[in-house]
This record gives sequence, C-alpha cells and structure tokens, in this order.
Amino acid sequence: MNLLDHRPGSSVIHRCPLWAKYAVLVALSAVLVFWRHPVVVAAALAAVLGLYLVAALPREFLAPWRRGWPLLLFAGVARFISGLWGPAAAPPPDALGPALVVVAAVFGALATARLLVITTPGTELLDGLESFFGVLRPLGVHPASAALAVNVMIRSIPWVGGAVRRNAEALASRGLRRGPVRLMGPVLVATVGHARATGEALAARGLPADAED
Repeated sequence: MNLLDHRPGSSVIHRCPLWAKYAVLVALSAVLVFWRHPVVVAAALAAVLGLYLVAALPREFLAPWRRGWPLLLFAGVARFISGLWGPAAAPPPDALGPALVVVAAVFGALATARLLVITTPGTELLDGLESFFGVLRPLGVHPASAALAVNVMIRSIPWVGGAVRRNAEALASRGLRRGPVRLMGPVLVATVGHARATGEALAARGLPADAED
C-alpha cells in the first residue's frame, strides 16, 4: 500500500471536518518548524502520536521514518554541518542536539500531514483544496489547477524518498561512500525527470481541463 493511500475508518479523526484537520495540521507544523525547543518538539510529537492512536492507526505513525529516513537523515546532516561551520559555530557535541531536534521536527510535520491525507478520501481533499484556492481566484489563481498541483506535490514526496533510498542502495552496492553530493545529485536529476513525466501525463489526459476558463 502506498505511503499516502487512504485508510478508511470510522474514528473521530476520520469523521472530523476537513477544515479542522487542516487547522490542526497548520498549528502542529508551525510549532514543529518555528519552535525548535526539545521539550516543545517532544510534546508535539506526543500529540501527533495521540492523534494516530485516536484514528486507530498506531502502526502508521512510524511509516514516514521507515520510508523517508534518507530525507530525514539529509536534513539532520545539513543542520549538523551548519552547526559546525555556520554563523553560530559550535563543537560537534553541541551541534548534534539541534540536528536531532530538526530531524524530529521534520518527521513530526510529515507524520501530521500524512495523517490528514490517509484519513481523508482523495476526492474530499481535492474539493477542499479547490474551495480554499477559490478565494484567490480574483488574484488570477485557477482553483482546480492549484488544487491538482498541491495534490501532485504531496503524492510526489514518497517517490522522492524512494529515489533517495534507491540511489543510496546503488552507491552501497558499488562500495562508494554516500556523501551528500553523490547521494542527492542523481536524485535531483531523477526528480526533475519525474516532474516532467507527470506534467506530460496530465497534459495528455487534458488536465486540468478548464485551465483556460
């Protein structure tokens, strides 16, 4: 089953209105991204785990880690390096803590977003996004196109994680070190190719059909 496939259920989380799910997603993500204190991040992660338990999906909580650990590792390494040689340089022991907090925060944000997706049918997600972007129509935003773009972006995250994992395995099989350049360079090229292929496939199906209306 895909990382972002809908998991049907009858829990309070499944039956919760879409706007409420988005409000919780925005609130928890904001805390995790902008308030990177270890205690705060730990409390937010506990809250996310609690939501998974309420949704009767406890085994799904660690799925973003199992499938996306290369991306989380890359985020942690980048923060660790920044801590060593950035403006506020610190010795390795002091730089490790903030790096772990970043990994935990990114994981929590991904887990929160994933819970929204897997407890909401795809058609409901698209309708909700289209309604949201409808407010921006006077600014020239096409609601259906914007909603489709966001949906494609969200569902591309597992593909990118898989590309990182496949490249890491290929490097390991050749006995090469998995440095950031060797690891991410081919992934970026593959991601651009995937994006172009996705766009061409959508265009071939006439999507979005009313983009010029």
